[in-house]
Amino acid sequence: MATSLVPKGYIRCQHTHGEFVSWEGAADHIASILEKTTLYDWANSQDDRVTLSGRGFVHSVRSPLPGPEARSRWAIRHYLRGGRVTKHLRDLYIKIGKPRPFREITAIETARARGIRTPAAVCGATYSFGAFYRCDLITETIPGVRRLADLLLEQNDLIQSINSLARAGNLIRSLDDAGVYHVDLNANNILLPQKLGESAWVVDFDRARVTAPGSTSFANRMKHRLARSVLKIRAPIGREYGKIEVLKALSVKNGHK
Repeated sequence: MATSLVPKGYIRCQHTHGEFVSWEGAADHIASILEKTTLYDWANSQDDRVTLSGRGFVHSVRSPLPGPEARSRWAIRHYLRGGRVTKHLRDLYIKIGKPRPFREITAIETARARGIRTPAAVCGATYSFGAFYRCDLITETIPGVRRLADLLLEQNDLIQSINSLARAGNLIRSLDDAGVYHVDLNANNILLPQKLGESAWVVDFDRARVTAPGSTSFANRMKHRLARSVLKIRAPIGREYGKIEVLKALSVKNGHK
Protein backbone atom coordinates (compact mmCIF):
# COMPACT_ATOMS: atom_id res chain seq x y z
CA MET A 1 0.00 0.00 0.00
CA ALA A 2 1.16 3.56 -0.73
CA THR A 3 -0.07 6.79 0.83
CA SER A 4 1.91 9.34 -1.21
CA LEU A 5 0.23 11.59 -3.77
CA VAL A 6 -3.27 10.89 -2.45
CA PRO A 7 -5.50 13.09 -0.27
CA LYS A 8 -5.42 12.73 3.49
CA GLY A 9 -7.57 9.81 4.61
CA TYR A 10 -7.08 7.86 1.35
CA ILE A 11 -4.70 5.07 0.37
CA ARG A 12 -3.42 3.79 -2.96
CA CYS A 13 -3.33 0.02 -3.43
CA GLN A 14 -2.78 -2.63 -6.08
CA HIS A 15 -5.37 -5.18 -7.16
CA THR A 16 -5.21 -8.14 -9.56
CA HIS A 17 -5.84 -6.14 -12.74
CA GLY A 18 -4.72 -2.64 -11.79
CA GLU A 19 -4.77 -0.29 -8.82
CA PHE A 20 -7.17 1.77 -6.75
CA VAL A 21 -7.33 4.77 -4.45
CA SER A 22 -9.83 4.36 -1.64
CA TRP A 23 -11.07 6.16 1.42
CA GLU A 24 -9.34 4.26 4.22
CA GLY A 25 -12.57 3.13 5.87
CA ALA A 26 -13.73 1.36 2.71
CA ALA A 27 -10.40 -0.03 1.42
CA ASP A 28 -10.83 -3.61 2.63
CA HIS A 29 -14.35 -3.86 1.22
CA ILE A 30 -13.28 -2.34 -2.09
CA ALA A 31 -10.36 -4.77 -2.31
CA SER A 32 -12.73 -7.72 -1.83
CA ILE A 33 -14.92 -6.47 -4.69
CA LEU A 34 -11.96 -5.94 -7.02
CA GLU A 35 -10.75 -9.50 -6.42
CA LYS A 36 -13.83 -10.68 -8.34
CA THR A 37 -15.01 -7.94 -10.68
CA THR A 38 -14.94 -4.23 -11.54
CA LEU A 39 -16.64 -1.61 -9.42
CA TYR A 40 -19.13 -0.82 -12.16
CA ASP A 41 -20.03 -4.46 -12.77
CA TRP A 42 -20.44 -4.93 -9.03
CA ALA A 43 -22.88 -2.00 -8.96
CA ASN A 44 -24.68 -3.36 -12.01
CA SER A 45 -25.30 -6.63 -10.14
CA GLN A 46 -27.00 -4.98 -7.15
CA ASP A 47 -30.76 -5.50 -6.95
CA ASP A 48 -31.41 -1.96 -5.70
CA ARG A 49 -29.41 -0.19 -8.41
CA VAL A 50 -30.84 2.89 -10.07
CA THR A 51 -29.38 4.12 -13.35
CA LEU A 52 -28.74 7.86 -13.30
CA SER A 53 -29.05 10.08 -16.36
CA GLY A 54 -26.15 11.99 -17.85
CA ARG A 55 -23.09 11.23 -19.96
CA GLY A 56 -21.57 7.86 -19.30
CA PHE A 57 -22.85 4.97 -17.26
CA VAL A 58 -23.72 5.80 -13.65
CA HIS A 59 -25.46 3.53 -11.15
CA SER A 60 -26.69 4.48 -7.70
CA VAL A 61 -26.69 1.65 -5.14
CA ARG A 62 -27.25 1.33 -1.41
CA SER A 63 -24.04 1.92 0.52
CA PRO A 64 -22.64 -1.42 1.78
CA LEU A 65 -20.87 0.47 4.58
CA PRO A 66 -20.55 4.07 5.82
CA GLY A 67 -18.50 6.30 3.53
CA PRO A 68 -16.67 9.55 4.39
CA GLU A 69 -19.97 11.29 5.20
CA ALA A 70 -22.04 8.14 5.85
CA ARG A 71 -24.49 8.81 2.99
CA SER A 72 -27.07 6.10 2.34
CA ARG A 73 -26.20 5.57 -1.34
CA TRP A 74 -23.15 5.53 -3.60
CA ALA A 75 -22.86 6.57 -7.26
CA ILE A 76 -20.60 4.40 -9.44
CA ARG A 77 -19.47 5.88 -12.75
CA HIS A 78 -17.65 4.15 -15.58
CA TYR A 79 -15.45 6.65 -17.41
CA LEU A 80 -16.16 7.25 -21.08
CA ARG A 81 -14.22 9.35 -23.56
CA GLY A 82 -15.73 12.50 -25.00
CA GLY A 83 -15.09 14.34 -28.25
CA ARG A 84 -13.71 12.96 -31.49
CA VAL A 85 -11.83 10.04 -29.98
CA THR A 86 -15.01 8.50 -28.55
CA LYS A 87 -15.64 6.34 -31.62
CA HIS A 88 -12.18 4.75 -31.49
CA LEU A 89 -11.25 4.61 -27.82
CA ARG A 90 -14.64 4.83 -26.05
CA ASP A 91 -13.53 3.97 -22.49
CA LEU A 92 -9.78 3.47 -22.94
CA TYR A 93 -7.14 5.85 -21.56
CA ILE A 94 -3.41 5.79 -22.28
CA LYS A 95 -1.16 4.98 -19.32
CA ILE A 96 0.47 8.39 -19.16
CA GLY A 97 0.48 10.52 -16.02
CA LYS A 98 -1.83 10.17 -13.04
CA PRO A 99 -4.91 8.00 -13.80
CA ARG A 100 -8.15 9.89 -14.35
CA PRO A 101 -10.06 8.70 -11.26
CA PHE A 102 -7.08 9.43 -9.00
CA ARG A 103 -6.86 12.98 -10.36
CA GLU A 104 -10.58 13.42 -9.86
CA ILE A 105 -10.45 12.22 -6.25
CA THR A 106 -7.69 14.75 -5.54
CA ALA A 107 -9.73 17.53 -7.17
CA ILE A 108 -12.88 16.54 -5.27
CA GLU A 109 -11.21 16.44 -1.89
CA THR A 110 -9.31 19.70 -2.50
CA ALA A 111 -12.57 21.40 -3.50
CA ARG A 112 -14.34 20.02 -0.44
CA ALA A 113 -11.54 21.24 1.82
CA ARG A 114 -12.00 24.71 0.31
CA GLY A 115 -15.73 24.78 1.05
CA ILE A 116 -17.22 23.58 -2.24
CA ARG A 117 -20.31 21.41 -1.91
CA THR A 118 -19.54 18.24 -3.83
CA PRO A 119 -20.14 14.60 -2.83
CA ALA A 120 -17.24 12.87 -1.09
CA ALA A 121 -15.17 10.39 -3.07
CA VAL A 122 -15.14 6.77 -1.89
CA CYS A 123 -12.88 5.06 -4.41
CA GLY A 124 -11.40 5.17 -7.89
CA ALA A 125 -10.06 2.09 -9.68
CA THR A 126 -8.16 1.36 -12.89
CA TYR A 127 -8.09 -1.86 -14.94
CA SER A 128 -5.06 -2.50 -17.16
CA PHE A 129 -5.57 -3.20 -20.86
CA GLY A 130 -2.14 -3.31 -22.52
CA ALA A 131 -0.88 0.25 -22.95
CA PHE A 132 -4.30 1.51 -21.86
CA TYR A 133 -6.59 1.30 -18.86
CA ARG A 134 -10.29 1.50 -18.10
CA CYS A 135 -11.56 3.07 -14.88
CA ASP A 136 -14.44 3.60 -12.45
CA LEU A 137 -15.21 6.08 -9.68
CA ILE A 138 -17.42 5.82 -6.59
CA THR A 139 -18.77 8.90 -4.83
CA GLU A 140 -21.46 9.34 -2.24
CA THR A 141 -24.84 10.65 -3.43
CA ILE A 142 -26.73 13.65 -2.05
CA PRO A 143 -30.44 13.25 -1.21
CA GLY A 144 -33.04 15.92 -1.88
CA VAL A 145 -31.35 17.58 -4.86
CA ARG A 146 -32.27 17.91 -8.54
CA ARG A 147 -30.25 18.70 -11.64
CA LEU A 148 -30.37 22.31 -12.79
CA ALA A 149 -31.28 21.06 -16.27
CA ASP A 150 -34.41 19.27 -15.04
CA LEU A 151 -35.57 22.29 -13.04
CA LEU A 152 -35.09 24.73 -15.92
CA LEU A 153 -36.96 22.45 -18.33
CA GLU A 154 -39.93 22.39 -15.95
CA GLN A 155 -39.95 26.07 -15.01
CA ASN A 156 -42.09 28.29 -17.23
CA ASP A 157 -42.02 31.09 -14.66
CA LEU A 158 -39.22 33.60 -15.30
CA ILE A 159 -38.68 34.37 -11.61
CA GLN A 160 -38.19 30.69 -10.78
CA SER A 161 -35.69 30.23 -13.62
CA ILE A 162 -33.73 33.35 -12.69
CA ASN A 163 -33.57 32.14 -9.09
CA SER A 164 -32.25 28.74 -10.19
CA LEU A 165 -29.63 30.36 -12.40
CA ALA A 166 -28.68 32.82 -9.66
CA ARG A 167 -28.00 29.90 -7.31
CA ALA A 168 -25.80 28.37 -10.02
CA GLY A 169 -24.05 31.73 -10.36
CA ASN A 170 -23.35 31.74 -6.61
CA LEU A 171 -21.75 28.32 -7.05
CA ILE A 172 -19.52 29.65 -9.84
CA ARG A 173 -18.34 32.49 -7.58
CA SER A 174 -17.59 29.97 -4.82
CA LEU A 175 -15.61 27.79 -7.23
CA ASP A 176 -13.67 30.79 -8.49
CA ASP A 177 -12.91 32.06 -4.98
CA ALA A 178 -11.67 28.58 -4.06
CA GLY A 179 -9.34 28.40 -7.07
CA VAL A 180 -11.31 25.56 -8.67
CA TYR A 181 -11.94 25.71 -12.43
CA HIS A 182 -14.68 23.26 -13.38
CA VAL A 183 -13.90 22.92 -17.09
CA ASP A 184 -17.09 21.02 -17.96
CA LEU A 185 -19.62 22.94 -15.85
CA ASN A 186 -23.09 22.46 -17.32
CA ALA A 187 -26.76 22.23 -16.40
CA ASN A 188 -26.50 18.48 -15.78
CA ASN A 189 -23.77 18.51 -13.14
CA ILE A 190 -25.14 21.32 -10.95
CA LEU A 191 -27.52 20.00 -8.29
CA LEU A 192 -29.95 22.27 -6.47
CA PRO A 193 -31.46 21.44 -3.07
CA GLN A 194 -35.23 21.81 -2.74
CA LYS A 195 -34.81 24.51 -0.07
CA LEU A 196 -34.10 27.85 -1.73
CA GLY A 197 -31.77 28.96 1.04
CA GLU A 198 -29.38 26.04 0.53
CA SER A 199 -26.33 26.34 -1.70
CA ALA A 200 -25.91 24.33 -4.90
CA TRP A 201 -23.85 21.16 -5.23
CA VAL A 202 -21.59 20.28 -8.16
CA VAL A 203 -20.36 16.93 -9.48
CA ASP A 204 -18.09 15.55 -12.24
CA PHE A 205 -14.60 16.88 -11.43
CA ASP A 206 -12.93 14.69 -14.06
CA ARG A 207 -11.36 17.62 -15.90
CA ALA A 208 -11.29 20.17 -13.07
CA ARG A 209 -8.21 22.31 -12.55
CA VAL A 210 -7.21 23.33 -9.04
CA THR A 211 -5.07 26.43 -8.54
CA ALA A 212 -4.13 28.66 -5.61
CA PRO A 213 -7.19 30.65 -4.48
CA GLY A 214 -7.15 34.13 -5.97
CA SER A 215 -4.37 33.40 -8.46
CA THR A 216 -6.44 33.24 -11.66
CA SER A 217 -10.12 33.87 -12.34
CA PHE A 218 -12.05 31.41 -14.49
CA ALA A 219 -15.52 32.66 -13.52
CA ASN A 220 -16.39 34.07 -16.96
CA ARG A 221 -15.36 30.86 -18.69
CA MET A 222 -17.56 28.82 -16.36
CA LYS A 223 -20.49 31.21 -16.83
CA HIS A 224 -20.27 31.09 -20.62
CA ARG A 225 -19.89 27.29 -20.59
CA LEU A 226 -23.00 26.96 -18.41
CA ALA A 227 -24.96 29.47 -20.50
CA ARG A 228 -24.26 27.43 -23.65
CA SER A 229 -25.47 24.34 -21.83
CA VAL A 230 -28.73 26.05 -20.80
CA LEU A 231 -29.37 27.11 -24.39
CA LYS A 232 -28.53 23.62 -25.66
CA ILE A 233 -31.15 21.86 -23.51
CA ARG A 234 -33.81 24.22 -24.91
CA ALA A 235 -35.10 25.33 -21.51
CA PRO A 236 -37.87 27.96 -21.66
CA ILE A 237 -35.63 30.76 -20.33
CA GLY A 238 -33.05 30.00 -23.01
CA ARG A 239 -35.61 29.88 -25.83
CA GLU A 240 -37.29 33.11 -24.83
CA TYR A 241 -34.49 35.30 -23.54
CA GLY A 242 -31.19 34.12 -25.07
CA LYS A 243 -27.58 33.95 -23.90
CA ILE A 244 -27.23 37.54 -22.70
CA GLU A 245 -30.18 37.19 -20.33
CA VAL A 246 -28.93 33.82 -19.08
CA LEU A 247 -25.54 35.37 -18.30
CA LYS A 248 -27.26 38.23 -16.48
CA ALA A 249 -29.23 35.74 -14.37
CA LEU A 250 -26.00 33.94 -13.48
CA SER A 251 -24.66 37.26 -12.18
CA VAL A 252 -27.60 37.90 -9.82
CA LYS A 253 -26.28 37.46 -6.28
CA ASN A 254 -28.22 35.23 -3.87
CA GLY A 255 -31.26 34.98 -6.12
CA HIS A 256 -34.91 35.66 -5.32
CA LYS A 257 -36.20 34.26 -2.03
